[in-house]
Amino acid sequence: MVSEFYAFIDPVLIAAFRVFANEYLGLVLGLVWVALLATVLGELCMAGVYFFNRRHFGEMRREMIRHNNLSIRALGYKDKESYKACNSIANEEFGRNFFSGIALFASSVWPAFFGMGWLDFRFHGVEFVLPLMGTVGAGFLFVPIYILVRIAFHKAKPWLPLFSFIRRKIKENEGGEDWMTYMDIVKKEEAADSVGATATESNGSCGTRG
Repeated sequence: MVSEFYAFIDPVLIAAFRVFANEYLGLVLGLVWVALLATVLGELCMAGVYFFNRRHFGEMRREMIRHNNLSIRALGYKDKESYKACNSIANEEFGRNFFSGIALFASSVWPAFFGMGWLDFRFHGVEFVLPLMGTVGAGFLFVPIYILVRIAFHKAKPWLPLFSFIRRKIKENEGGEDWMTYMDIVKKEEAADSVGATATESNGSCGTRG
């Protein structure tokens, strides 16, 4: 069954390996092609899983931000009890978001395993001699190339129409409060002190003129 599937997708995947007459250039281009297909398919699968559970993911994100902001505001008011309570809930929500993110990422890497399986199916027993590495198989080189392609694709996503659209929809789904930090409270206090000092100087000047 799996071998039949690999044979079915073989014409699409092997084409890039045959672009160059040089076997090493063909190998590199082919591995990049397989890695790119695995990355794109994985990203689409991850988006599909997210939007299928969009209410759950959006609610978790908003709750994490809400309790984080409540804890920061409590810290600004010097309310230690409220800070501890809200911060504890915020940490729990952060943990839920973190592990949900891992699950989402896992849903995006399964095509890479199929890619490696196809490489073994197509190049089983075929070895390449590389400087400093000796004799290696195609699968050995796939992992670092896949990682590099994935990093490059992540940086390019904002400029790709479909993936920028997906990113925008995710932001809309998770819309709500902005994430606050303690520095936001400090800046707010500094701004209030600055306004107060300006008002005091203004009153003093008016008193002098009177």
